[in-house]
Amino acid sequence: MPAKQRFPAKARPGVNVLNRSIVNRIRYVLEDLVPPFLRDSWLFYAFMHLVLRGKTRHYVSFRPRSPYMTAAEYDEFYRSYPPLLEKTDLNDACIARILREVEGQVIDIGCGRGYFSGLLENAIAIDFQIDPKLTTRYPHVRFVQGAIERLPFRDGQFDTVICAHTLEHIIAFESAVAELRRICRTKLIIVVPREREYKYSFNVHVQFFPYAHSLLNRLHPLPQEHTCEVVDGDLLYIETRG
Repeated sequence: MPAKQRFPAKARPGVNVLNRSIVNRIRYVLEDLVPPFLRDSWLFYAFMHLVLRGKTRHYVSFRPRSPYMTAAEYDEFYRSYPPLLEKTDLNDACIARILREVEGQVIDIGCGRGYFSGLLENAIAIDFQIDPKLTTRYPHVRFVQGAIERLPFRDGQFDTVICAHTLEHIIAFESAVAELRRICRTKLIIVVPREREYKYSFNVHVQFFPYAHSLLNRLHPLPQEHTCEVVDGDLLYIETRG
């Protein structure tokens, strides 16, 4: 029987330092309204420099360097990168929609700061960095440290596999998706930001999906039963397997 998911009183959506919906509106202005010749110009770089206070070159150089970084360098970079949202990168509409979809044994891949994992009952959560405090903060969640490209789980182990705001950080995109599908028995749920790529950016993403078909093309071959839609500025993809 599907496990009923709910919002615990201590972990409700909408408590971010900066709400995801606001971030998506800012992204819309910067990516869709500001002309590309300005976004890729030294003027925008100067604007970033004012916001990032001297760390602009460090963050801007990440994307060109990322294919050549070692695992240790990648890990260290993300430890030094301040999160924009304190709790979760998911917007409230995506959280509500995903909770209606989950069933059975669930895994949250790329769990980050553990907020969404804490909304699930008897879930497993994995990321390449796990803060030791998460086990105390969310004692009902089993946290595992590991890489999405080599998930330490058996084939078809989970009824629902969730991967939210993670694949945009992964260079080996196809390998990661293959792993997600390998461990998924019934339902795979993916969330990525709907955004365009520019030379200068406040994020450290290496994959970009400005349209639904941008994501679908990368997920090919697609199963017969799947959906992909924009939910409050982010792309939500769900496929049913088996």
